[in-house]
Amino acid sequence: MDEQVVTEETTAPEPEKPSKDFLDRTWDFFASVPVAVVLLFIVAAASVAGTLVPQEGMYSDWRTPSEFYPFRYGAFWGNLLWKTGMTRMYTSWWFMGLLFMVGASLIICSLERFIPLWKAVQRPNIAPPSSFVKHLKNRFEYKPVAGAEALAPLAAALKSAHYTVVQKDGRIYADKGRWGRWGPYILHIGLIFILVGAMVRVFPGAYMDQFIWVQDGEIAKVPGANWFVRNDKFTLETYENGQPKAYKTQAVIIEADGTESKEHTISMNLPLQHKWIELYQSSYKNEVGTAVVSLTDRATKQQIGTFTLDLHQPETAYKVGAYTVKINEYFPDFGLEGGKPVSRSSQVNNPGAVLEVIGPDGKAYKNWYFVAYPEMEFDPTTPVTLGTEEVTERYTTGLKVKKDLGIPVIWFGLIVVSLSVCVTFYLPHRRYWALVEDGRVFVGGWTNRNQTSFGDEMNRLANRIDPKNNPLQTVVEGEER
Repeated sequence: MDEQVVTEETTAPEPEKPSKDFLDRTWDFFASVPVAVVLLFIVAAASVAGTLVPQEGMYSDWRTPSEFYPFRYGAFWGNLLWKTGMTRMYTSWWFMGLLFMVGASLIICSLERFIPLWKAVQRPNIAPPSSFVKHLKNRFEYKPVAGAEALAPLAAALKSAHYTVVQKDGRIYADKGRWGRWGPYILHIGLIFILVGAMVRVFPGAYMDQFIWVQDGEIAKVPGANWFVRNDKFTLETYENGQPKAYKTQAVIIEADGTESKEHTISMNLPLQHKWIELYQSSYKNEVGTAVVSLTDRATKQQIGTFTLDLHQPETAYKVGAYTVKINEYFPDFGLEGGKPVSRSSQVNNPGAVLEVIGPDGKAYKNWYFVAYPEMEFDPTTPVTLGTEEVTERYTTGLKVKKDLGIPVIWFGLIVVSLSVCVTFYLPHRRYWALVEDGRVFVGGWTNRNQTSFGDEMNRLANRIDPKNNPLQTVVEGEER
């Protein structure tokens, strides 16, 4: 049996590509345009979600964040939002990380494409192959006048149109609007400034968003500042049906040394600005403020006099005629627990007090007084009766305290972004190449924006140089030539 010999054709193996290290792979990852688009989409989606969830310090409720969010959204979702940082999203570590990744992607993408574009724009190929010029979409040709320099009319026409003209070795290169090519990179710079402005919030003292309540006539310390605000008067305007129409606060700024430095009326669209902090009119609440209490002689039914009882901070004693009324115990929200009087809260909801009435003879009588139910008395031997003549409300203004040192940086970034849009869309980069061949001048042009306008310009240029062979043509808007 013959042995069959099989020969295999062998080929030289391709050399293995050197593997990239971690830094190179990271650079390539952030240099990817799809990666940048995905990161921007995630940031946009997270920002929208942050507007749907009330952020910490922005809600007008007395509860702490760990209590408020479970109360509003339920135990599971409330704790999930709070623990994942969705309730303080714009300063959370993961949102700042996303902004950092977007910034890194913008910078690396720009660097990857900056050098090739710089070479193409700043160091153009002045003498490309003649086939390149002859096959450009926008082109024309003309026969020079005998005895005259062939390229002189074209160079003069381009210079009069504000082109930068380079003439060398029987060729012409001209361009204008180079800044139009840098529009996307100016946009990147503006976006980076916006990201930096947003990331400034992570620095201590650079960002604050809190809420304070200030009653009429009270002074409150502004969080994160060394000055105070005084509420001189809160004013509420309502419609005929009683619904709020507008409200404002007459505020006074008091410095740490006690001097009054600024007066301002805070309204819905007119915040108070002082030392990088803004106070916005956000909310209000009204509650019982004072009660005018009358003393009447029980026997003669003659009114002895009145006194004004502050239902938030009552005085210890009031003098009414020959009588003295002492406040021994005060319950702003009276209730009973285990048969004993207590105040169910610090709010003035059902004020009641234990009084001691001292008559002209020095004899003291103890009795109860309820603002809403003055007829309820527990010692009918007291020589006087107490009544409620008038109850006034006290307003408390709700002010949002906001500080954001990144806002000026963000505004600058927005200005740069607007500039980039103008440069990109209103400053097209236009280029001309020209060469002499076989006794004729061949001219080709290219632009990155507005082909129709450029074609019309080239039509007028050709007609100006050689009107006989290049008559003016009507260029219809949007027509492809």
